[in-house]
Amino acid sequence: MRILIVDDSEAYRFFLCDMLERFAPKPGTRTILEAGDGETALAVLARELTWVGQFSRCGVDLVIMDLIMPGMGGIETLARIKADPAFRDIPVIMITVSDDEECLERAFAAGALDYVKKQGRMAEMAARVEAALRLKRETDERKARERELRAEKEFTAAILEHSGDGIAVAAPSGEFVFCSPGMERIFGYPAGAFATLDDFALVVFPETTLAQDVRDNFPGGVLAGHVWHAIYPCLDKNRLHRFCQIHFSSMPGGNLVLNIQDVTFLEKQKRELLKKQSRHQQDLDAAAEIQQSLLPRRVSANRTFRFAWEFRPCETIGGDIFNVFPLGPDHVGLYMLDVSGHGVASSLVALSVYNFMHYQRSTLIDRFAGGIAVAPPKDVLTRLDWEFPYIKFSRFFTIAYLVFNVRTGLLTYANAGHPSPVLLTPGGRLQTLDERGTIIGLEGFAPFEEATHTLAPGEKVLLYSDGLVDFQNEAGEYFGEGRFFDIVRPAADRPVTEIVSAMGRGLDNFGGDARPRDDISFLGLEYLGPEA
Repeated sequence: MRILIVDDSEAYRFFLCDMLERFAPKPGTRTILEAGDGETALAVLARELTWVGQFSRCGVDLVIMDLIMPGMGGIETLARIKADPAFRDIPVIMITVSDDEECLERAFAAGALDYVKKQGRMAEMAARVEAALRLKRETDERKARERELRAEKEFTAAILEHSGDGIAVAAPSGEFVFCSPGMERIFGYPAGAFATLDDFALVVFPETTLAQDVRDNFPGGVLAGHVWHAIYPCLDKNRLHRFCQIHFSSMPGGNLVLNIQDVTFLEKQKRELLKKQSRHQQDLDAAAEIQQSLLPRRVSANRTFRFAWEFRPCETIGGDIFNVFPLGPDHVGLYMLDVSGHGVASSLVALSVYNFMHYQRSTLIDRFAGGIAVAPPKDVLTRLDWEFPYIKFSRFFTIAYLVFNVRTGLLTYANAGHPSPVLLTPGGRLQTLDERGTIIGLEGFAPFEEATHTLAPGEKVLLYSDGLVDFQNEAGEYFGEGRFFDIVRPAADRPVTEIVSAMGRGLDNFGGDARPRDDISFLGLEYLGPEA
């Protein structure tokens, strides 16, 4: 603490310095400054003045000053000190040699805190000095806190003034006790236009249940800190439609804070996006119907063979497709393909392959005078490999293609990376047709090979995509080849339609409510024997 002693007597200043240091709470905690007259005292105070931001502070914490001095006397100097805002809070103790009532009244009127007699006891003087210093510390702390509070208030007011959000506070009775300038910027109504929350809701939110929602979510006695929010359509002062998101929170004492954000632009974008999404979904649904129409009839039969299938896309439209079709009077072609990825892009590639594999195209048959020659499956896969390069479509696909002679039962097949078809005999024996080549899209990376097998009446050929065995239930278990075989083996002597139905039930029982992550395709063909 810094103490200024003002007295024209050098001996008395020495006495006070010694006394103040001896009675200090701790050695070295007090710094003593001296002045021999009023003018010098004011100059010392001016030198001790420092500025912190917009505020000035004098380093002197206490002035002990003689009442009677030559030149500028003690009372005049005291008046000058108290008249200056920079020094006004410094406590001043006057020193006097008499008990002159008039002089003391003038000193207290000028702003003196206390007075002591020069002939007084040192202990009494030390106590009065310590009391004055304590008052100065408390005053400084109070002033500092007042400055902090004022700065916080100004900062908060600036935030509310320039914030795009509106903030309102409603009392438990519903009366507004505060509205920020942002409310007028959002709705156009000046502050004080609405006395209560109900009035505000009736005019600005006429198509909503805002007032009732508040009563439902913030009943009497709700704990402070309870938070709830919702988006409401509203009308501004010009009766233009807007959307506001309101965050409600309760305060101690029951007041309700409404933080209102204008989300008109975002909400309109959201609604427009939902409209586009709805149109897009309608297009996808239409595309899915078209894709479904390209699949063969679910169950078909003639005198020599019959087939059935199950198809479950993971999205509205998928990358799997298959077909069964005639190739002249003696042959039937069937294939199943699986395009990498899911959704629109994969479906378009699958559609292109479907068109390429149309049974009337020269891709599959060669017409010549007097007959029809069926293209070997390995040649068909070679043509697909060059027609659908990965570098062009950014997609590859797997395909199993089989040609079946309905008169002889001869099955010729080739495979481009697809799961091997399964041969099922009436006795329950399972055999995989394992002739496989590379995926389609590598432009002749490796030649395709083909193999043959002669079907006996009652034997079935089962084709499936990897989405079937990779199907996971909600527990994360895979359907797997084991379950696949366990379902088809017991039904080996039953019609292929029943085998396909059993597979569908098995998928339902295994998966429950789980959605497939990949398209699931299952196609079965049964040979009934040559036509008599």
